[in-house]
Amino acid sequence: MRIPKCQNLASLVWISCLVVIAGCTSAPAPKPRPVQEDPRAARMSSPAEELTMIRADSELFAAVVRAQLAGGDDDYPNHLERFRYDPRPYGTPSGYPEVFSGVQGIDPTLSFGRAGESAMDQLLDNRKQILKMSGAPSGRAVSYPQCAGVGVPLPPPPRGSTSAARSKRADVHAGCPKAPEYFLTVGLPIRGQPEGLWNAQDTRGRRVALRGDVWTALVDQYSAGPKGWSRSQYAWLFKRGRGNGPFELAATILIAVVQ
Repeated sequence: MRIPKCQNLASLVWISCLVVIAGCTSAPAPKPRPVQEDPRAARMSSPAEELTMIRADSELFAAVVRAQLAGGDDDYPNHLERFRYDPRPYGTPSGYPEVFSGVQGIDPTLSFGRAGESAMDQLLDNRKQILKMSGAPSGRAVSYPQCAGVGVPLPPPPRGSTSAARSKRADVHAGCPKAPEYFLTVGLPIRGQPEGLWNAQDTRGRRVALRGDVWTALVDQYSAGPKGWSRSQYAWLFKRGRGNGPFELAATILIAVVQ
């Protein structure tokens, strides 16, 4: 899906307005929160911290969408023809990760305390508006129960089977979609470059160690096609542009692949 430059420019203006409005309007009345008695429980955000997180998330999410739409055919992020964004952070009902990949420093509650339900609702609404103004389709990933992973081989034929039976082996990818589909999720904003990714090699083979006004977002890509499905998780690192300009994509680091 190619977006005309004039439409991209207009979308960026509207997205910038959305971020400003999010910072100027009063936050909705927070819903009651339970008293934290368990010292191991995640720290809860204050209303001021929630507002800061919402503003950072809107700006970072818009930067991810902008970079994805501008992707080419060679380097990651690649141009995708059939794709959808799940506006929920991490694609989870709570907006927080259910499983961590084991990389030190990627827990979003290290940057901001855990947000309340009202704040997460506002954050989600902002993301939906950004997708709408950018012309990027939204939707949750479609499950294909009869579609095996890309790395799953065909099962071996039964012992003693004839050549005809061998040619009719079960196709583990028979239930896969005929054309490739892509579904993307974007995590909550993380301040700086996570410690576990410091000096890591990015998707272009460079060692990355960024300082200054740096933010990280985890982008998960689920793909399904005729040859099976796969899941990949990347860390997208952004730096603030000159003169307090918009975020610019500085590097992408592959964290994990599941097939």
